[in-house]
Amino acid sequence: MSDDIYIIYSRKSKFTGRGESIENQIDMCKNYLLSKYGNILEKIVIFQDEGFTGYNTNRPQFQEMMKVIRNKKVRCVIVYRLDRISRNVADFCHLKEVFSKYNVSFISVTENFDTTTPMGVAMLMISSVFAQLERDTIAERIRDNMYELAKSGRWLGGTTPLGFKSRRVDSIDLDGKKRSLYKLESVDDEVEKVKVIWDKMSELKGLSKLESCLLEMGFKTRNNNSFTRFSLRDIFRNPVYVIADMKIKKFFEDMGVTIYAEECDFDGKMGLIAFNKRLEVSGKCKVMRDVKEWIIAVGKHNGIVSSDKFIEIWNILDNNKDKRFRKPPSNTSILSGIIRCKRCGSLMRPRLRESYDSSGERNFFYLCELKDKSRKKLCDCKNIRGIYLDRLVISEIKKLIIPTGFFIDCVREKVNGSKSSDKRRKKELQKLKASLSKNKLKIDCLIDKLAIIDKDIIDEVSLEIKSLKLKNAEILSNISVLESDDEEINWELVNELACEVINCYMDSFDNLDLIEKRMLVKLLISSVVVDEREIYINYIDRF
Repeated sequence: MSDDIYIIYSRKSKFTGRGESIENQIDMCKNYLLSKYGNILEKIVIFQDEGFTGYNTNRPQFQEMMKVIRNKKVRCVIVYRLDRISRNVADFCHLKEVFSKYNVSFISVTENFDTTTPMGVAMLMISSVFAQLERDTIAERIRDNMYELAKSGRWLGGTTPLGFKSRRVDSIDLDGKKRSLYKLESVDDEVEKVKVIWDKMSELKGLSKLESCLLEMGFKTRNNNSFTRFSLRDIFRNPVYVIADMKIKKFFEDMGVTIYAEECDFDGKMGLIAFNKRLEVSGKCKVMRDVKEWIIAVGKHNGIVSSDKFIEIWNILDNNKDKRFRKPPSNTSILSGIIRCKRCGSLMRPRLRESYDSSGERNFFYLCELKDKSRKKLCDCKNIRGIYLDRLVISEIKKLIIPTGFFIDCVREKVNGSKSSDKRRKKELQKLKASLSKNKLKIDCLIDKLAIIDKDIIDEVSLEIKSLKLKNAEILSNISVLESDDEEINWELVNELACEVINCYMDSFDNLDLIEKRMLVKLLISSVVVDEREIYINYIDRF
């Protein structure tokens, strides 16, 4: 037993500097171990997670502790209280099985649990059930509060839909307390734009056709961007626009949507508000929940679109959803992603033809995206022969390659510089992810408060949660930019390719596979700008 180690595990969801702090938990566990096992101080190993929930086991120090248990001789794991290690019955049952497999006893200081006895094991399992019951009860109270908010039809904050803005409404209740809520209010010029969008969709019956139509019309989003199929789909799936009448009530009821509103509220004037529409996935993005999970209430704003038109377009989207945009067969385009139209600056995408060139390679051409979407109204750049342009650019690169040329030195410098850039990018990612975790922790704490606070300050807490979620959305956007390279560069492969270029003076280029060719070209060229008369090759940095 002399080689056994003793593990102290501590966890706290939020730093407060008082009460059951990490330090206090550790001190109490140390004192217990020393009183029970004697002078074993040098055998104690401490793992501590601060800022992590106990609902799941996705905690870095917890995972490290489990690795130690599986690889070393651990006599016991001690915690200040049971819920420090787990608040989830399923996780705790699995944890108990691991402890049993490796003959590790478990001790909870304040609850006096010791798994070396049958009674200790039984009491431990009962307590873990109650720990999860407490958490589930809090979650149920939060849901009840959310349902109460839904019944009121108020706006809970966040980015308002196109056509609306939020306005604060203050009132004094019978107890003399000031209460505030937010309601949506129409923005006249945006409402007219929204009506045109819905009318055009009813006419064209397709998101791609509508996207092109709005591009031709010069319609822009609130942020002065062009509408995309995805932003348009979000508009058409948002009940905020539909006028609340009995037809739309039945439509959503037939789909299994929970409706928190009286029948008399569906008066043919007000609009709807949907809650619980989106679900966060892996902390990175939000996806639309199944419509059966939505909660719908009648809002305090006027509706814009008739129920007939809303249902018509909803059904159009459902009928079209299986008609996916067909991805063309793989082409041999080397410049895909870096070639731009000289006239408008838009990316040019490869599009296959049915014919083949003399070498048996399938022909394709580069097509300006703006020209394609606007049906030649906003750009009329001619299509560029793909095979010809790719070969021309490669031949120009080959002319620059000489055994001792400065171009080769620049390649080496670029590879090394990009490695440093990767390090800076990873460091920035770590900072952003740390901020994201911190904000999520704040949101969890505020959500816990919703279960116990007075209704008169629910709006303020909800707005704070929305503000933090908006910050997180911005952080996620920045993380996405840092992680969104279409083809993440494998620098070991890049070094190999650079050496190949140096040793063989590009003679081996034709033997590379398509991904390697694209990678090598992107290493050397930032963009190729073309029209039907001129070609500009922009090399990376000073190339």
